Amino acid sequence: MADSISHGLCAWSLVLVKDIAKQNHPGIGRILDPDWVDVDMAKEWKHDCLKLHGKSCDNPMKIWHTRPAWLIDVRQRCLVPGQVPQNYVALSYTYGNHRAKHIDADMLASLQKPLALDAPEFAQIVPPIIHQAVYLTSIIGEQYLWVDALCIPHYNSEVTTEQLEMMGAIYATAIVTIIAADGDANSGLEGFRGVSTTRSLDQEVIPFGDEQLIVRNTGRVDMDQGLPYYDRGWTYQEYKMSPRRILFNNQEVHWECSCSVWHEELVHRAEVDKYVDPRLNIILAGFPDLGSLGHIIGSYNNCTLRHEEDALPGISGLLSVLSRSFLGGFLYGIPTMFFDRLLGWHPQWSHTNLHRRVASNRPAKDRLSPSGLPSWSWIGWQGLVACGQFEAVHMNPISSRTEETIPITDWYAGHSPQTPPPERRRIKPIWFENREIYKDVTKPLPRGWTRHDAPTTVIHDMPFLYPDGCEHYIFSHGAIPSKPNRNYTWYYPFPIKEIQESTLPSMPEQMEYLFCETTRTWLWGHQSGDYNIVNLLNSQKIVIGSLHLHNEESLVRFPRDTNKGEAGLLVELVAIYESRIYSRTWNEQKKRYTLPLSRHNEYVVLWIEWIDGVAYRKASGKVAADEWASLEQEKVSLILG
Repeated sequence: MADSISHGLCAWSLVLVKDIAKQNHPGIGRILDPDWVDVDMAKEWKHDCLKLHGKSCDNPMKIWHTRPAWLIDVRQRCLVPGQVPQNYVALSYTYGNHRAKHIDADMLASLQKPLALDAPEFAQIVPPIIHQAVYLTSIIGEQYLWVDALCIPHYNSEVTTEQLEMMGAIYATAIVTIIAADGDANSGLEGFRGVSTTRSLDQEVIPFGDEQLIVRNTGRVDMDQGLPYYDRGWTYQEYKMSPRRILFNNQEVHWECSCSVWHEELVHRAEVDKYVDPRLNIILAGFPDLGSLGHIIGSYNNCTLRHEEDALPGISGLLSVLSRSFLGGFLYGIPTMFFDRLLGWHPQWSHTNLHRRVASNRPAKDRLSPSGLPSWSWIGWQGLVACGQFEAVHMNPISSRTEETIPITDWYAGHSPQTPPPERRRIKPIWFENREIYKDVTKPLPRGWTRHDAPTTVIHDMPFLYPDGCEHYIFSHGAIPSKPNRNYTWYYPFPIKEIQESTLPSMPEQMEYLFCETTRTWLWGHQSGDYNIVNLLNSQKIVIGSLHLHNEESLVRFPRDTNKGEAGLLVELVAIYESRIYSRTWNEQKKRYTLPLSRHNEYVVLWIEWIDGVAYRKASGKVAADEWASLEQEKVSLILG
């Protein structure tokens, strides 16, 4: 059904209200109490998930054994050591205007006394939402609750860093996470009778003959619209890593787990438009899937942080979990096994404007570690980014192109620009080092893989697009079964790490500076007319490449029109890798892609500017390989900060 034209023809999602007086009535909707949450339903959801879903929702991410340093005992209303054998509930929320105090050693000792949460001296560090989460934890039959503000002892920097790195695992191993999407620390969880304020739910009910319809508030698109919770960086990994969620969203309570999505406005176990994000599951099955990783990184990086230097700590827990599939882990958010490729990340769209993150004036002793914001990593820039697009790993039948990265240098990491060569750590892009081995069809298939004849055409009769050596076969793996309209196939097989609960993360020491030996040159840049894209011109004023600028602030430095005789802005470029591009040929007469496949190479470059002997990334771009080879170049010992 649609609203009137004056309301923009907005579609309504309607549900028939269940009439319990009529046997076998087809309705699945419920008319809710506008003031108070049905807390019994939350308890039933948890019971049903544990009974019906079993191991599917019981540590589906196969997280290693993890116990928080501290937990809240909701019966004694105080902190207790986290090594209790029972399950615990976690809380995910935004602070809002609440400024949590760091708990020092004396506070920690006092908080361990029974009924400490109710003591007047702790009113400033125990906001309403914690009291309400304690109540809900008790209602659903659990005794222990984890809340970051109380359960991470910030006075001990070593323990704090350890707990932050464990945060992904802490949420992943909680029996359920309470997600407070509607409010913040002070407004809390509304709608608990006798515990919190009313929720003021506005549920639209429409008479329909002898029946009633309700306008759903739980559409797949509506759930995360306009709520600050989904815009916050810290809550991103908390939500992602929680396999079971009691979600307070749009004044209603909901349940989300690995198998089901249930809503308070629907009758028990009814499901409509269920959606369970598959991306994490692909990676957690052992596959270093760049498409899934790119979506996770892009979504997180569009979130905001109160202290921008928390960009890496805010996702370090999730990255540590993903490191079990991305061998070698992540260096400032970039997987080392694909390092060269993802160093060429760029804004998602030509009109995307990234913001350069800047460290706050928070005292160094209060900062989380590591808190660097290197220009070469997406960690140093806030906004939607694309990374690893088109790399020929996972086959995408609708993609117009696929690419293969060809490393041209060795990368090293160090803690400072002065780190001597013997103390620098070599970054090993093992995917590119082993790629030709993976392509060798004469070798036995790694465990779990099956080989299939490559198709001649794919969707819409487009020719099958493949990289060198992959024209005859495609491959699938039993860990990711094919689904209707979604067939996970790969260009070549590769060893899959079988992730178990005993599989620990592998994260390297984080270092802010990169070193390599490469080549550089200077070209002139002019605005292309396509938002933040700049054309790169050689000395003959011929366009031979382009830059994808980070934002409009950089764009205004470049002239608009080459016809006015302007030389353009001279920019220094360094090559970071070579890319081989495979694409289909557009047949204008037939209005579709046809054979033959085309192939060309280009160099991916960084526009850099130097400050005190350190180069800082300004943008990434590309230059045709034959043109790059014809330019006057010089070798450079690059230090990227």
